[in-house]
Parts: sequence; structure tokens; C-alpha cells
Amino acid sequence: MLTCEQFDRIRWLALRLTGIELFPRHREVLARKIRRLGIDGEPEFDALLNGADVGDPEATRQFVGLLTTNFSGFFRHPRHFDLAAEHALWAVHRRGAARLWSAAAASGEEPYSLAISLIEVFQRDHPPVTILATDIDEDALTAARQGEYGETALSGLATGHRERFFNPGMKARRWRICQAVRDPVEFRRLNLTDRVWPAAGLFDVVFCRNVLMYLEANHRYAVLERIASILASDGVLILDPTEHLGRVSPLFGPGTNGVYTRRRESCHATGVASFPPVGLRTRNENL
Repeated sequence: MLTCEQFDRIRWLALRLTGIELFPRHREVLARKIRRLGIDGEPEFDALLNGADVGDPEATRQFVGLLTTNFSGFFRHPRHFDLAAEHALWAVHRRGAARLWSAAAASGEEPYSLAISLIEVFQRDHPPVTILATDIDEDALTAARQGEYGETALSGLATGHRERFFNPGMKARRWRICQAVRDPVEFRRLNLTDRVWPAAGLFDVVFCRNVLMYLEANHRYAVLERIASILASDGVLILDPTEHLGRVSPLFGPGTNGVYTRRRESCHATGVASFPPVGLRTRNENL
């Protein structure tokens, strides 16, 4: 069981390092996760916290893993993917290409579902679109890049999707994403509460589902304001249907089922640092 002092320190570190706000109800959940990690005794756990506090990469990776919940699946809220793909098709007709962002990609089911939807809407394997897929949890991103899933994750697939877009995995009852679905997706680590986002240019669609609810309120609204600043003037923001915009709602038009359109009159922010646009780096380049 976590001591009160340890839990208070976890809460402070979580807010400082990730913007995640923890409450007393999270204490037992964290204790179970710590036991599953095999961390033996207070000295070992205190060493982990000390390492995360001073920025040790391995300790920080483990600490973030304690905080994050990577429950996902293919095509959660299927209509979201239909709307996103249709909007991307419209953007391509207007501008020749489209850019989409999955801001909490977890183990990859969301961006890969999006890629499948785009292939179907464009009726070809390589539509002129790119998908940036980011997450704070490097372990989740490693699984996403591998792109291999079990039966439970695939339960949301429509008839024919498994046969068309997946290949048998290395183990029984495991399935690997096919290359055509992988090609438009680029995975990068990103903490949404960082001062600088490595995301240049404007996006036509941003998925930011099931992540804002974990952030402290000021961080949550700051993230939404920054998303508005990098959405195209006709861009679409997709949240979980249970999430709401709160005080930043003036930046977006009225939405339903978690889907919002950026207001044309809202201004783009300036001074956003960037790296090369999605798709320009080689697939083997280190992040």
C-alpha cells in the first residue's frame, strides 16, 4: 500500500511532469499497478520517484506508465471515423492533401482505424493524407509501432476488415496491421502539456479523445486553445462524446457527439516551434 507521503509525492510529480491531476480514489489503482510492476518495497519505489523527479529517462518512462491508461480498441465511436474521413476527402478536393492528428494514440488502434477509414473513403490504398499519432507513453507507442493485436482489440472491426487490413501475427490469435494502413501513420512521443509542440502547420482533423479528462483544468483548457490554433479554418476537433469544451467553447462552433468545428473568426496563435511536417522524415530516422 502506498504511504500518504508517497501518494502526495506522486500527485505532485504527476501534475508537474504530465499535467495529470490525481485524486484520492486513484491511490489504490496506483498501488495495484506498482505491485504488477514488481517494485519491491519502499526504497525501490522511492528511487523510482527520485529518478523521475530529476529527469532520468528510464524512471520517467516507468512513472508515466503508472499514470496512463491505454485501454483502446478499433473503431470506438465508429461515426467519428466516418466524419473524419469524409472531412479529409473534402479537404483534399480543396487543397490537394489533408493532415490529421491522433493526439492520444495509445497503442495505435485509433490512428490505424482512421487510416482504414481513409482508405475506404478514398477507395485506394495510398490517399494523399498523413496522420500524426502521438502519446506521452513511450511503451504504448512501441506497441503501436509494432501494430500487432489480439482478438479483444479487433472486436470492433466491421465485417471484412480483418481479412483486408490485417495479416496473421507471429503468435496464434494475433493479427498485424497491413502495410497500406501503416504507411500514412507516423508515431511520435508528445506530452500535451509541454511548452512546445513538435507539430508544424495546420491540421484538418484532430482527435483528442479520452485524455483531457485526466488533465488539471488549466492544462486542459490550454491544450484546447493550442489545438484551436493549429486547426485549419474549417478544421474539425473530435472529443469523446462525454467530454466538453468548457470555457474555450467560443473557439468552436456548436458540436454534437463530441465533434466540433473551429470558428473561422478565431485567430491562429503564433510562435509555435516545429520540426519537419509529418511524412517528410524517413521511416528509420530517430525521433
